[in-house]
Amino acid sequence: MKLVKEKKIIQYAAVFVIVTFAYLMWRLISPAETTGFRVAMGILVGLAGITDLVLLKKKQLTTDRLVASIMFAGLVMRIGYMLYTPGAVRSHDMWEFEKDGYGHAGYILTLIEDKMLPQTNTRQYYQQPFYYILSALVSAPINSFLGGHDNELIVDTGKIISGVASCIVLLMTDSFCKEAGLKDKYRAAAVGFVAFCPAFYLSERITPDMLCTLLMTIALIYTLRWYRSPDWKNTIILAFTYGLGVMTKLSIGSLAMFTAGVFVWKFVEAVKEKKFGSYIPKFIVFGMISLPLGLWYSVRNYKRFDQPFGYVLEIPKDHSLYTGDHSFFQRIILPDLPNFVTEPYAEVFEDYNLWTYMVKSSLFGEFKFEVPAIVPVGLMIAAIALTIPAVTGVVKGAFKLKENKEQFLMSAAVLVFMASIVYFYIKYPNGCSMDFRYMTFIVAPAAVLAGKYCAENGKKWIGTLYLAAVPVYALFSTLMYTMIK
Repeated sequence: MKLVKEKKIIQYAAVFVIVTFAYLMWRLISPAETTGFRVAMGILVGLAGITDLVLLKKKQLTTDRLVASIMFAGLVMRIGYMLYTPGAVRSHDMWEFEKDGYGHAGYILTLIEDKMLPQTNTRQYYQQPFYYILSALVSAPINSFLGGHDNELIVDTGKIISGVASCIVLLMTDSFCKEAGLKDKYRAAAVGFVAFCPAFYLSERITPDMLCTLLMTIALIYTLRWYRSPDWKNTIILAFTYGLGVMTKLSIGSLAMFTAGVFVWKFVEAVKEKKFGSYIPKFIVFGMISLPLGLWYSVRNYKRFDQPFGYVLEIPKDHSLYTGDHSFFQRIILPDLPNFVTEPYAEVFEDYNLWTYMVKSSLFGEFKFEVPAIVPVGLMIAAIALTIPAVTGVVKGAFKLKENKEQFLMSAAVLVFMASIVYFYIKYPNGCSMDFRYMTFIVAPAAVLAGKYCAENGKKWIGTLYLAAVPVYALFSTLMYTMIK
């Protein structure tokens, strides 16, 4: 077991080295035209699939080999998209590429140029600092080595952190499978769902979202492990994960509520058995690590700027992103199915239904692309098909308390997190509040829960739907993101 964990740590470190090296090579080559590179991405993914088909025909294709092949393809898509898409393209809230630009770009430049945190909380400077600190720590030496003085390129380097985070989430998906006892073809399907989910390509931008997704993923895995084994190791890992998570984005606090519930559940069980003494010091140490680490920036901003805890930059009601003029029923209760038919892409200033916008933005973000119509439509159909077993798996898992506690806990985590998303959209009814980049965390546990449900009901149509939809999803996802410029 120790060797397995050490191997995983080496894999994660290798991902950082590979992504950084790929970025360095890209900057040194600086291709003006990316068509050949994108074609090469498609060929690599295609070769992985063809190899699997050949092995399948020879009856030599094992689940481990198939999962490794799927992960390879997913890594190619993530790293490839990160490289050929400049940080200033399809970005969010970057604003001016200067120290006082008050967007994500300015935050990183302030850290690099002034060697200190922003001295104001204007616009994006109110955000928690961990992602920006990591980006600055990576960007400064790389651009010093490359002799880069262009602010756009200095900021662009920050996408290495998002790219690494996205790749590691994919590798960790298999850990979710093992935690839930998911094996064989449904394990491969779950990993394939995550590998080709476009939200993981689009989230490789210069924002804290993908790093937050990674820390949420780690938090859920270690909450499951802590429930089985509430030892000091798992407690301390969870404490640092949540501390760094809150220092990345406050939204991880919704998942912290889930973990707190697990702590209470386990403690109550221990009280009944009169074996609760060892839990109290662990909880104290957890708080001593996680609270100062996670809240120091919020305390700083409260003292300096009278910024409330949980502060979010609000959009005025007269803004074109405001959706509160639509009814609660229209925005929250049911998906807007006709909207899927009329337009596959998200309409940032027109759409208002949370569930429909979630699916669209998980595939295309808030952007539109000039590709043959069959590609986004095919991807949309496959995504809707996958949503059916995903939602079913999450809901059914919530009733597995007695049969499979890990399955129940994963479902509970997804439901608690989605409840926080619904609450956030109700409180802040704006188009950008529905963007899937804030919700990418749910893909891995939902994919595993879908696989788990289908494995238990494999003879039903839903298992066939899951297994059939994943390769179609993979095909159109690859086509989509090797065709766009």
